[in-house]
Amino acid sequence: MYESWFGFREKPFNLTPDPKYLYLSPKHAEAFAHLEFGRRERGGFILITGEVGTGKTTLARYFLAKLGPETRSAVVLYPALTAAELLRSILDDLHVETEGESLKDLVDALHGFLLEARRCERNVVLLIDEAQDLSAEVLEQVRLLSNLETATEKLIQIVLIGQSELREVLGRHELRQLAQRVTARYHLTALGLSDCGEYIRHRLAVAGGEGKVAFTGTALRQVHASSRGVPRLVNLVCDRALLAGYVAGARTITAAMVRQAAEEVRTERPSRSLRWRHGLVGSALATGLALAAFALAPRMARAPADGNHLVPAGSAAATPLGATPATAPAPSAAAATPAATPAAPPLAPRAAFLTFLRTAESEASFAEASARVAAAWSGGRLAHATLRTHLEQLRRLDLPAALELFHPSRRDTCFVALLGLDERAARVATGPGSLETVPLAQLEPFWTREAVVWWPEDEALGGDRQRQADWARRLLGAHGYGEDDLAAALRRFQTDAELVSDGVLGPRTRLALFAREDRRSPRLSAGGATP
Repeated sequence: MYESWFGFREKPFNLTPDPKYLYLSPKHAEAFAHLEFGRRERGGFILITGEVGTGKTTLARYFLAKLGPETRSAVVLYPALTAAELLRSILDDLHVETEGESLKDLVDALHGFLLEARRCERNVVLLIDEAQDLSAEVLEQVRLLSNLETATEKLIQIVLIGQSELREVLGRHELRQLAQRVTARYHLTALGLSDCGEYIRHRLAVAGGEGKVAFTGTALRQVHASSRGVPRLVNLVCDRALLAGYVAGARTITAAMVRQAAEEVRTERPSRSLRWRHGLVGSALATGLALAAFALAPRMARAPADGNHLVPAGSAAATPLGATPATAPAPSAAAATPAATPAAPPLAPRAAFLTFLRTAESEASFAEASARVAAAWSGGRLAHATLRTHLEQLRRLDLPAALELFHPSRRDTCFVALLGLDERAARVATGPGSLETVPLAQLEPFWTREAVVWWPEDEALGGDRQRQADWARRLLGAHGYGEDDLAAALRRFQTDAELVSDGVLGPRTRLALFAREDRRSPRLSAGGATP
């Protein structure tokens, strides 16, 4: 959701074990050195253990990625297998055919492959992740595999990676032979404060966010305190904190954002709304809390005056729009008054709206929303801009838009056409022929704060640069920006509007100017188009 806002190529704090994101802290570098030492020595087992979330699997993927073309590898990720199933999994990874399916047939096939690999001077590595889940019987079979050797060296290097319990498992009396064959072992622990900060900076840089977003010093300390330096928890907290920054339109992540994100993670309520003192309202709200809000129909708090801005997607600029909103029509009783009893309106449209949020297909809903906005303009060529905004700014623009909505039960988003807006309710189109009134208390919790706004690309907004410039001069002059140099007038207007002051008549500047021009319907304040 927030990648384009911060300029990331991808999300920097995904939980997937992508080796390119591995930060080789001194501890991880030492663990990797143990893996390399065991592999080069071609001796017994290599054992890497660590607490949950310390980066063992990512380290394993990094180790495998570093193996040269002369090394063949087999990886077992789900070790809850029988001895025969384990051998079959290994042979499948190594692309070895067998003549039978008995345990002896499988071992003979593997032995033959290993001897041929040694003759061709190829190495073979077997890596078993989550090895603490192996049964004693299967661990004994793994030990027997290490007996496949020549007079001078092992034919296969075996790496066991697991949680701390694996050390306890190998401490059992019946597994003492295997434990004695471990020639390299390392136990990964959590990151210290300094390494935690470097870990965060490293992942941001790999995702393409270097110089585009920053955590304050106190925010970094808060991340470490909240996560206890466990990389997986660092990822969870930072991902949620970046979402908070995105919602706030901020590129600096503060300790307050991190504390709220950590609370979300600790309470295991990832869908709860992110509420911030300075008008930050997150888009992910737990369904239960949303339903409670619907029953009470409270009026959602708006951003204070210092946060009353519209932020274009992909830009750090905040864009106050000085247009005075047209007088909104009086809201209907259904939109303005909370339901007194479970049977009273608007409970039925609320249920329908929730169903739409859960089931609407993302691309199809955007296409439908776009078509409804285009129909409101009665055709013609339309320009558009994608904005990070809030409802007060949409009132000031007073133009139909497509709103991106999010529901915690799904992984993607969907869209509705916003065709009318007053102080208490919105009129939205959720599909062909539909137009319903939705209380803002129902709409706002599920809105990502992304809106796509369209407006006519007429003589002022067409491809003729001179006509665009003449149109801009007319509007700028009417609003007190009468410099002879158009670029200078644009820069002053952009500065006052807190746009990027580049003197260029781009889409967001055109939209800000268009919002100040007298124009015909459709207007949000007029209630939008009829279905």
